[in-house]
Order: sequence, then structure tokens, then C-alpha cells
Amino acid sequence: MDRLLSLSQAARMVGVPRRLLQQHIQEGLIDAFEGHIRMSELHKAYPDVDSDRSGMVEKVARIREAALFKANRDGKPDVDHLSSELQRTRVEIARLQDELDSYRELAAETEERLLQMQERCDTRQAMMIGTLVGWFMNQLKLRERR
Repeated sequence: MDRLLSLSQAARMVGVPRRLLQQHIQEGLIDAFEGHIRMSELHKAYPDVDSDRSGMVEKVARIREAALFKANRDGKPDVDHLSSELQRTRVEIARLQDELDSYRELAAETEERLLQMQERCDTRQAMMIGTLVGWFMNQLKLRERR
């Protein structure tokens, strides 16, 4: 079956400006089909064109081969990719650990300040703060590592 090429593809294949191909179409030197040019029409106007050796076809073939090689390397994952993912994960774990430590310090400081407030309050306020401290401590224990 005769391949259909877009005007841009055909122009790149023969190495001429697209405008020149449009001019050839308007002059009737090349027949176009719904904005596309058949390979056989291109060969009539440019007999030296070899579709198999064209740079575009070779480039597409190289891209496809590279993609297949990368995706199908004996089913083995890409070592460089895995290494970078591992490093990124290590950095993220360290960041999260620092954040967790910061929250633990905040919880300890909050508990300490609540207990100090409880000592300086009257009896009724001390009972309310005591209830709050009890709830807070219970919530911390529920969230501890198991």
C-alpha cells in the first residue's frame, strides 16, 4: 500500500521547503489527497528520493530501537534509575524523621508548659488543665510506635 505523508514530512524527506511542495500541488505537478501526499507521487516529482534512506525514517527507527532497548533490557530494571530513586527515598526518609523529631519535641514542650500552668492555677482551673493534660498524654501514647 502507498504510504501517505503529511506535507511537512514529504518536504523534510525531499529536502525542500513546504511552500515549494504546496506550489507544486497548486500547479498540478503533484497530486495531494486530503492534505497528504502519496509516496508514489513524491517519487514522480522527486525520483531520487529513497524513503528507506531518508533521515526521518532512520531517526524514527533509532528512536524506536532505543525505546525498545531501554524498556526491554532482559527484564532488568535500570540500575541508574533505581539508584537515583533509592537516594531520593533516603533523603525523603531523613526529612520525615527530622519532622517527626520536631513534633516530638513540640509535644514534650507542650506537656511541660501545661504542667507548669497547672501548678500556678486555682483548684478549678488546675482540674481543667489536668483533664487536658491527661487527654494530651493519652493521645501521645496512642500515636507511639508499636
